[in-house]
Amino acid sequence: MSDFAQTRLPTGPYGFGLAILNMDMQTVMKAYSARLGVARRTLLGMAILVTANQAALADTTTLLCLNPSFPTDPPFTVDLDQTQRTVTWSFSGKQYVPAYSNKFPATFDAKEIKFVMGETSMTINRLTGIATGVGQQGTILTFPCHVGKTQF
Repeated sequence: MSDFAQTRLPTGPYGFGLAILNMDMQTVMKAYSARLGVARRTLLGMAILVTANQAALADTTTLLCLNPSFPTDPPFTVDLDQTQRTVTWSFSGKQYVPAYSNKFPATFDAKEIKFVMGETSMTINRLTGIATGVGQQGTILTFPCHVGKTQF
C-alpha cells in the first residue's frame, strides 16, 4: 500500500493536532490534498446539478386556455417563464377582441402563479390548470387551461 493510502492525519479540535509536527511536510500535504480532492469533486457535482436544474426551469411552458364565454373560439396561449418571472398572455383575435400578446411580471410559487393584467388580478392554479381573474368590480373570469404539447 502506498504512503498516500496509509496517511491519516491526527485529529484534534480543528481536525489536526500537535502530532502533525512529527510528520514531514510532504506527507501532510498529500493527506490534505486527498481531503481537498473529495471536496472539489463534491462541489463540482453540486454545481453541475444546480446548473442542470436551472436549465430545466429555463424552459417556457405554454398553456392552451379556453374562454367558456366563447366556446367556439380557438384556444389562446399563456406562456409561463419561471426564470424570467413573466407570463405572456396571447389572443389570436376575434370580432370581440383584437389579436394581442402582452407580457406581465409574475410571482411563481409551488401552488400558484399570480400576475396583474390591466385591472384584473390573475391566478393560475398549478394543480388544476384553472386561470382565474378578479377585476375591480369583483367580476370573476375562469379559463380552463392545459399544457400544450407538440402533436407530431
